[in-house]
Amino acid sequence: MIRYDKHKRKDGIKTQVRVVDGYRVDGKIKQKTIKDFGYLEDQENKDEFIAIVKKFDEDYKKGKLLLKKNTRKKFFEDSNSVKYNYGYKFLSAIYDSLNLDEFFSNVDFKGDYDLNSILKYFAIQRILNPSSKRHTTQIMRNLYENNIDFELADVYRSLDKFSDLNADIQKYINERIVKLIGRKFDYGFYDVTNYYCEVDFPDENGGLRQRGVSKEHRTDPIIQFGLFMDENSLPVCMSIFPGNTSDSLTFQPTMNKIKENYSLKKIIAVADKGMNSSKNIDYLVNSGNGFVFSQILKGKKGKRYHEKMFDENGYIYNSSKTFKYKTFIEDYDATDKDGNKIKRQRKVLIYWKYEDAVMAARKRDDKLDKALKSLGNNAFTIKHAYDEYIKDLYTTENGEIADTVSRSIDYDKVKEDAKFDGYFAIVTSELDYDYTKILETYSGLWRIEESFRITKSQFEARPIFVRTKKHIEGHFLICFISLLIIRMLQLKMNYSLSAERIIEALNTSTCITDSLNKVRVLKNDEILVLNESNKLTLGNQTINDLLSIINAMDAEVPYAEYTKHEFDKYLNSIVYKP
Repeated sequence: MIRYDKHKRKDGIKTQVRVVDGYRVDGKIKQKTIKDFGYLEDQENKDEFIAIVKKFDEDYKKGKLLLKKNTRKKFFEDSNSVKYNYGYKFLSAIYDSLNLDEFFSNVDFKGDYDLNSILKYFAIQRILNPSSKRHTTQIMRNLYENNIDFELADVYRSLDKFSDLNADIQKYINERIVKLIGRKFDYGFYDVTNYYCEVDFPDENGGLRQRGVSKEHRTDPIIQFGLFMDENSLPVCMSIFPGNTSDSLTFQPTMNKIKENYSLKKIIAVADKGMNSSKNIDYLVNSGNGFVFSQILKGKKGKRYHEKMFDENGYIYNSSKTFKYKTFIEDYDATDKDGNKIKRQRKVLIYWKYEDAVMAARKRDDKLDKALKSLGNNAFTIKHAYDEYIKDLYTTENGEIADTVSRSIDYDKVKEDAKFDGYFAIVTSELDYDYTKILETYSGLWRIEESFRITKSQFEARPIFVRTKKHIEGHFLICFISLLIIRMLQLKMNYSLSAERIIEALNTSTCITDSLNKVRVLKNDEILVLNESNKLTLGNQTINDLLSIINAMDAEVPYAEYTKHEFDKYLNSIVYKP
């Protein structure tokens, strides 16, 4: 604001003209001079002078003051300065678009804390600052204008409630996604992974934390996590199972949930060989759906394809001879809805890629190197992946097997495995698909594998520290919503940025508030790189990524300095528009 103060000077009474700003200290309003323009009576052209003052005041109010290079300093001199993250507002806008506040308003709940606020806060922090429930509760004040208030005990009680509402929340979110974005559901992608727990022993009485086949080759008890995803790479639903549940046995319960809650006419399920069982295939076909599954080629299950695979007749090569394929229709044994044995047909694609063959050979050579080293160290008490290439020979004495063991490399197995380098097979119920359609459909599965990587790496969903079944279910619901939020943002950006780069950009979106009721937008604790309009300009990769996020969300590029009221208005203008 402009302030005019009369002062008695030697040469008469003069009017001092200043632009000032108010701030509150101990309940009292005080003012700080932003710029002193001198005395009105000393100006040759008073109208022009007043116009200049008014323009400065207007620009200041809009946060458009130009900063000189020597003002790009750290702003920690003010002992009352506080640093906050404001980047979370972009994620908050996406969460708000799901209208979960409306869902929770219809939930019978008598607690004195807000379920929606807790779910929202933990879903956002699972993306930005993944940590334990205790630590996440302790850092709730690190977010700018995050006004929720709860205690750790409220969090654990909320996890119980989230568990009770798990299926309803997932169904509600799906209905909202259909309205917001729509679901592309010609194909649905399913896979399962597992997460280890920080416990020494498995749960008793059929708990979730059980020992099973760990994807990370750990011995800790694990929990199985199944995820179903649409063609936009947006999660549809998730299910959790005890750690000792076979991958293939997770498929039908998840598909039953989808069929019950999502009213799909027909879906082509896409999954890897872990889901490829006769029961799962019969289940899909008998319910009017289809499948595109990868097929194992080694061992007993793949033996039926060896003759065609190693027969060069029928293969079609590309021009550089680095890719070849063949397709054929095969009959297979099936069971109909009534349990009768019948014959059905499916299409089989067998293909070979030079790049994959080279990679497989390199991985096998690495295993052989490790196997040879282990023989030299005589370290055969600990099992490793390379043990498949080591064979144990037991000596005999008087016709009986003795305890003495001779260990050597099993070169017959090495030679046999090498025959399969670069070969893959996919089977599908869709007989009219050509090889490009089959490959294109199956290739979408990498998005779900990437989703698992995001939850494990960026979201640090494991190790799992919560203990009870309900708390574990509530924890995974939070992770599911976090994954959906980051995928919705990536979809808005046409998947141009990885989740890792988005998270880094949002975590560096910070600001400083001071005792003068000012907000300064920061870059690594300093004022952001600005152009002549005092807006963000192209800088390092993180700044460029932030600009991409801002552009995708149709938001204004922030200025360097605001009053608190202006900055709040800016952040409230950030909304998710599909």
